[in-house]
Amino acid sequence: MDVLKLIKELKVIPLATLTSEEEVLEVCNCLSLASIPVIEVTLRDERVKNILKYFKNYSNIALGVGTVRTVNDIDLALESGASFIITPGFSSSLSSYAKNKGILLIPGIQTPSEVIQASEAGHKILKFFPAELSGGVERLNAYKSVFPDIAFIPTGGINEDNINRYLNLKNVIASGASAMIPENLVCNKSWDEITSKLINIRTVVNKV
Repeated sequence: MDVLKLIKELKVIPLATLTSEEEVLEVCNCLSLASIPVIEVTLRDERVKNILKYFKNYSNIALGVGTVRTVNDIDLALESGASFIITPGFSSSLSSYAKNKGILLIPGIQTPSEVIQASEAGHKILKFFPAELSGGVERLNAYKSVFPDIAFIPTGGINEDNINRYLNLKNVIASGASAMIPENLVCNKSWDEITSKLINIRTVVNKV
């Protein structure tokens, strides 16, 4: 699977923090119904590490593991069959480790210096995080002329109301959004509502 091609086609990466086998099953079903076969599962809860293995049962969903901060996190992602990993910031050691392991790493950046460091390490697709708190669309628009060879995936504070403002930028290939799979809806097992949110954002994005 060419996961970068998939991400560019979908233009969105839903984010979620899942903590049980049931949540994996139900969320994967929601993604399938919404025709969004990709997810970034964030390592923001220790329980997440115990349920990543269940994604192997859903080969139709491209698994990304986010909030990766250590080489152990990378190993866990590989063991879980992840197609890509995302770090909250740039780390040269994690970049090298992921490259040696043969897994796509999308590093998080915020400042021009971090963009340069990540670019020097060979990364041409970067996560811009936290997007809304870091200058949002205006900053990414400014980066366009300074870093014409870099593409961004903004994440943080993005929802159906502002996602197209990001996707209309020429240097943005996709956007990450936890608003597509809200934690409160997961906790309440509101699977139909999650499916509706995913379909709604997919519809909004398709108008770009």
